[in-house]
Amino acid sequence: MPDTWRRFRRHRLALFGLALLAVLVAAVVFGPFLLPYDGERIDFAAKDLPPSLTHPMGTDELGRDQFSRVLDGGRLTLGVAASAVLVSLVLGVLVGAVAGYAGGLLDSALMRGVDIFYSLPALFVVILLVSLFGPGFLTIVVGIAALTWMNTARLVRASYLTLKEREFVEAARALGVPPTRIALRHILPNALGPVIVTATLGLAIAILIESGLSFLGLGFNPPQATWGGMLQESQRPVISEGHWWRGFFPGLMIFLTVLAANFVGDGLRDALDPRAAGRRRGA
Repeated sequence: MPDTWRRFRRHRLALFGLALLAVLVAAVVFGPFLLPYDGERIDFAAKDLPPSLTHPMGTDELGRDQFSRVLDGGRLTLGVAASAVLVSLVLGVLVGAVAGYAGGLLDSALMRGVDIFYSLPALFVVILLVSLFGPGFLTIVVGIAALTWMNTARLVRASYLTLKEREFVEAARALGVPPTRIALRHILPNALGPVIVTATLGLAIAILIESGLSFLGLGFNPPQATWGGMLQESQRPVISEGHWWRGFFPGLMIFLTVLAANFVGDGLRDALDPRAAGRRRGA
């Protein structure tokens, strides 16, 4: 672990991404409690104000403070993305571990299931689920997770196929350790490196999917704010003319969060697999 952290620290963009992600998460979690304005407070006397010292991100057509709404929306957007990534990881690790350790017909059947899910158009399926069951937190989380677990499953399966032939696993079998304990206690901890990288990059994908749903009007219902929903609101003809701040700041938050997650993912990949970093430098 100290070597991994040392290699990660050498990746300056990854350190920048980690710091930026930490600031963004802290802002959306604690910011709404520290700001003087409620994101849902209507004040027609302050409507459509451009960014200023009083309202750093301006106000909307109802006089609501955009800064407060961006932070409120970020809490919901990041909450959905993090929950979807967690569910996706659990499902992917479970399927990949069973397929890789069991092998044979069960492995083939599970991998064919992975191929079927790969063939499904992700955004279309999520839109279908939201249309059928309504735009709730659970529906969106399950919809995103159901279409993003396959990479994790394949990575974990590949790790299990390699690790189950290693000497320490053979030694555990010779000592009579039960197969379930071998799979969970001996192999799984050594197979989690690629999973951590996938989780970081999956966060960016989940944010984009949730924002895309909200932008299409299939996300959370108003007055609940999300970054994608605020972008969708900014495209209304009455609003979009001259009110550039309405779409700029939610879009900027999406951009910065996805960028930070990608930088962290790249740094983790290099830190956990020094050979990959060396090949990239050599290229």
